[in-house]
Amino acid sequence: MNVSIPDSEFKERVTKVQRIMAEKKVDTLLAFSTEAEPAYGRYFADYWPSFETTAVLIPASGDAVLLIGPESLTYARSRSRIERIMQLEDFRESSQPEYPGAVLPTWHDVFAEFLTEHLGIAGWHTFPHAIYEHVREGLGNGDVVPADDVVRPVMVRKSEAEIRCLRESARLSEIGLEAVLDNIKPGMTEIQVVGIATAAMLEHGAEATGYPIWCCSGPNSTQAISRPTHKKIKKGEIVHLQLGAKVSGYSTSIARPVVLGSCTDEMRRFLQVGYQAENMAIDLMQSGTRASEVARKVHGWIADQGYGDTILYGPAHGCGQMECEWPFVETSTEVVLEPNMTFQVDVFLAKPEMGFRWEDSIVVRDGPAEQLSSLRREVIVL
Repeated sequence: MNVSIPDSEFKERVTKVQRIMAEKKVDTLLAFSTEAEPAYGRYFADYWPSFETTAVLIPASGDAVLLIGPESLTYARSRSRIERIMQLEDFRESSQPEYPGAVLPTWHDVFAEFLTEHLGIAGWHTFPHAIYEHVREGLGNGDVVPADDVVRPVMVRKSEAEIRCLRESARLSEIGLEAVLDNIKPGMTEIQVVGIATAAMLEHGAEATGYPIWCCSGPNSTQAISRPTHKKIKKGEIVHLQLGAKVSGYSTSIARPVVLGSCTDEMRRFLQVGYQAENMAIDLMQSGTRASEVARKVHGWIADQGYGDTILYGPAHGCGQMECEWPFVETSTEVVLEPNMTFQVDVFLAKPEMGFRWEDSIVVRDGPAEQLSSLRREVIVL
């Protein structure tokens, strides 16, 4: 299925951000992206850097400019929804090739054209210090401020086109899960299981995996963030499956714990508490509800079941251009949920010897949330 964002929506995004820039007195915005965290580049330009980094420059008025590294011009021209593209040496590969003889614009050239007293940087926490120093030098007497809060109000409520991309991502993610459940066997390695899921999602139309997906079994299941290994899966242990497909830059995720062979009563009860907590969070996540209220109720219920010490975070986080997108639903989050916010309901619980994650994607609505994924939300024993 070919699902994408229309050109008109990319232009609207720039216009909306320019309004917020005016309110916050930001003259120029740099929305920075890397190969690993491409969200802003794709959101404003539909461009995802490979090896190099990138930024979208948004002036106070007028058209945005895509800033790229020295080697990506033909690639960027084939993908970018932004017409004007500038190459800067600072966005080259991290191994720092010198490109002798190349004549490229400098930050002095950029800020001579886009006169700036107040520069905002979105992607502040990933912006390299070395580039920051060059930006400050090129800016002269202007100041530099964090500006993720300029972009977030535009990104947080999804358009119908964005939700269609997320629905397709969730559909493909479920296909990946089904392929694993149909083929997983004791003796397979975690990496082989990841290969099954990846092949199925790409075969059916995903442009990539939404993130480096994983399978964690036995003692590895306690890892909230991980990578698959060559460990062989055994009967009677929890296999923590975490996978997601990327569609036109948009990523969802589905996670299920699976046990091959017998499942002990203790393990079954622990798994049941997890999926009941996920169902509870989904029921609570409706428009008008404060995020902290959802977190307190879900975490309180888990604690009442005797598993309060197994909670690490959550129970949800935003999704969209990033599988893990702002805002997080935590006991300290005062954000009020609004229609068309999209989330991964993400319940991760872990004891010292075993852990798991239940995760599905939803769209916040005025009534019950729209569930984009729900396949086999049950204790799965194969």
